[in-house]
Amino acid sequence: MSVRAELIAPEDVIRPGSSLTVHLRVWNESRIVDAYRLRLLGPPADWPDTESDLGRVPVYPGNHEKINIPLTLPRDSELAPGPLTFAVHVASVEDPHAVAVPEAVISVGEFHDIEPQLARPRVFGVLWSSNLIVLENTGNATTAVRLRAAPEDEKAPLRPKLRRSRLTLKAGERARVSLGVRVVTPTFTGTATPWEIGVRVGWEQGQECTVSYVHRQRPFLPKPALKALIVLSAVAIACAAVWISPLGGKKPGAQTESAKGPSQMEAVREAEKKEAEKEKQQQQQEKDAEEKAEQEKDAAGALKKKPFQTSLTADTRKNEPAAAYKVAKGYRLQIKTVQLSASGPEGATVFLAAGAQQLQSTGINNIKDYTPPAPLSLTENEKLTLRVDCTATPPTGGPAPTPSTSPTRSTPTPPAAGCIATAVVVGQLIPLKGPYAEPDKSA
Repeated sequence: MSVRAELIAPEDVIRPGSSLTVHLRVWNESRIVDAYRLRLLGPPADWPDTESDLGRVPVYPGNHEKINIPLTLPRDSELAPGPLTFAVHVASVEDPHAVAVPEAVISVGEFHDIEPQLARPRVFGVLWSSNLIVLENTGNATTAVRLRAAPEDEKAPLRPKLRRSRLTLKAGERARVSLGVRVVTPTFTGTATPWEIGVRVGWEQGQECTVSYVHRQRPFLPKPALKALIVLSAVAIACAAVWISPLGGKKPGAQTESAKGPSQMEAVREAEKKEAEKEKQQQQQEKDAEEKAEQEKDAAGALKKKPFQTSLTADTRKNEPAAAYKVAKGYRLQIKTVQLSASGPEGATVFLAAGAQQLQSTGINNIKDYTPPAPLSLTENEKLTLRVDCTATPPTGGPAPTPSTSPTRSTPTPPAAGCIATAVVVGQLIPLKGPYAEPDKSA
């Protein structure tokens, strides 16, 4: 008994975040009513709101059924633009060895999105101040970004200057841009004045957004310091007047025993100490931000983790009894599951090996998917091998098989010479070195 299935996907380019419908046709070329189990394979099975188990569909002999499979592409920067291959596993209920795995390709389009953030919502300064803008490309394609900074109030005595006004970010990449503000017209006394500064971020197709923060312009002499200076001046004048008066020579101690002088001086020193501590904390924050930016810049060029899915086919009819996949350089392959299907004569055997380790060896009648009982990894240049041995061994002992006498089922046609096995490997490629590397927990 054979199964024929066809998977049809739209040829249009589908942008992430959009939905599409894939059509599956299943033909029943046998002489009995049969049902077929359907299971989605590949990356779409891991997408949110997507069921990998598509249920089963009954098909009458000589007819076919059409199944519509709705899919929604996630709006994620890890979904790279370009062709995306997936498949549907179609298995007969009446004959578990009758399997088809049709494949289809979706053309994933590009989308651009930038997420800006400010390191500090509020800064202080007498003559100048600085801030950092963090930009993250949350789209799936390289995007050119434009920056422009200006005070929200045209009368503000400030001149902002960006270190970079144009830059290009890859998908998932982050960057930091320094923004300095110079005070054109400083104030000498009074209270701090808040000025709002907006940073406009624009990218592809005229998209843009604005983030803002507050620059508090401080005077040279704040009110507490001015009051302290006035009090100190008054005390100094009083002391000088007492010193030069006729009483000054007789009671010199009165010039140094002022109750107000020492207390006001301590207040001024305490204010200066607090101001110095704030300036020191601000400088330390800027230094930490620059060091973090350098670390992120180093991590941007490193290898990243990425999902993995490939298909291996061993076919003795094409004189290809074995198929293998070799792990790419700089990566290790962490295997999640291997979905197996095969067809051929009884007694044929399917072998699955990872490097020198034999993972599974089973008869073609007992074929089943392989899921590692413990974490399983292959390092770079190691191979995952699928092999099929089509040598049929007749059963020994027991009565000879007799044909079925059921009126509702026909005798299956003998399979064609040779045998075929297919393995769909799903897992993840993890860098061996760099910031995205992970410890290998496999046995």
